Amino acid sequence: MNEEKKKSIALVFGNTGGIGRSIFESLVSSKKYCKVFGLNRSYTPYIDVTNEDNIKELASNLIEKDLSIELLFNATGYLHDNSFSPEKKIQDINLHYMRKSFEINTYANALLIKHLAPLMKKESKSIFASLSARVGSISDNFLGGWYSYRASKAALNQIIKTASIEFKIKNKNLIFVAIHPGTVYTKLSKPFAGNKTLMSCDEAAKKILSVINNLTIEDSGYLIDYKNQKIQF
Repeated sequence: MNEEKKKSIALVFGNTGGIGRSIFESLVSSKKYCKVFGLNRSYTPYIDVTNEDNIKELASNLIEKDLSIELLFNATGYLHDNSFSPEKKIQDINLHYMRKSFEINTYANALLIKHLAPLMKKESKSIFASLSARVGSISDNFLGGWYSYRASKAALNQIIKTASIEFKIKNKNLIFVAIHPGTVYTKLSKPFAGNKTLMSCDEAAKKILSVINNLTIEDSGYLIDYKNQKIQF
C-alpha cells in the first residue's frame, strides 16, 4: 500500500440508520480505504452536521493526522418527525418545520463543503456525495405540496452545482454530486410508502455505490439517481 493510499479515507455522515448504515458497512467491507469513519450524533466522535464548530473540529483533527478524504458521503436528511409532516398545502407552512428542513438538508451540506472540501484528495479522483431527492427538482414537480422538503432539497442541489464550479479551479479531480436514492424502506419514507414496492437499504446502498464508483469529472454538479441517470434541476 503506497503512502497516498494510506492517507486516503472515507467519511460517512449519518451512518447509524437506513441508507447511511448500509453505505458505511459496504465501504468498510470493501477495504478500499485506509479507514472509513462513521459520523453521527449518537456515538463518539459526536458530530452534529448543523453545528459548524463540530465540523471545524473534525477538519482540524483530520489536518493534524495528515489525512485526505477520498470519499465524503452525507446520508443525513430530514422529512418529518413527531411534530411535523410535509405540507399538503401552502396554509400548512410552519416556519419551525421549514427552518429545520433547511438546517439539515441544506445548511449542513454547505458547512461540510466549507470545511471539508478543501481536505479532499487532489492527486486523483475524490467525491463529495450527498443524498438528495427527485422532489427537489423544480422541472420535475408535477404534484405540488411538500414545500419545505422540496425547497430545501432544491437548495441543496444548487449548492452542489455551485461548489462544483468553484472547485474546478481549486481541485480539478473533485466531483460533487447529489444522489436520488429511489424509494427506500427507511424511517423517513415509511409513512408515505403506501402500496409502493420499496428497495431495502442494502439494495439501495449497492446501487448508489455503483453510481459513485463510476462517476467521472463530467458528472460533477449534477443530481443523479440510483440508476445513474441525470435528473434535471
